[in-house]
Amino acid sequence: MPSHAASCNSRSFADYPAASGNAQPQAATHPVLTSKKAQLFRTVIRNEFSEPANFAGHYRVAIWGCGTDCRDFAILDKDTGSVYTMPGESEVNGVMGNDDERINFRMDSKLFIISGCFNENESCLNKPEKLFYEWTGKTLRLIGRCRLDVESVN
Repeated sequence: MPSHAASCNSRSFADYPAASGNAQPQAATHPVLTSKKAQLFRTVIRNEFSEPANFAGHYRVAIWGCGTDCRDFAILDKDTGSVYTMPGESEVNGVMGNDDERINFRMDSKLFIISGCFNENESCLNKPEKLFYEWTGKTLRLIGRCRLDVESVN
């Protein structure tokens, strides 16, 4: 009988290829901080924007800590300066006893994977999930989910 973990890893970064390189002749020189969240985390976003692209061809995923096992993120468009966050989601909480990365992505792929729970949701912490998203160029579109196997920590 296959484990949840085996079926949970069925999505492949190679199945969601991203175009490489800058589509714009002139890349943006700084991020455009229009949302409240982008303004609140402007220092980390500006610092990350100065780094090379690391996601879906010409985007930079900025990740920052927000607690013991908590991450938050924004997706930065290196061509236009646009900053994208997930509306209504303030953080990704990890799950103890699980070796999955909380946020996983690749430079050559539009697949974006979140393992854990959003916003310290107690019901999710008892039944954590791996969420698979496809980057559309403006938002993360949910394309799949599965329950994570979590080992007991004694």
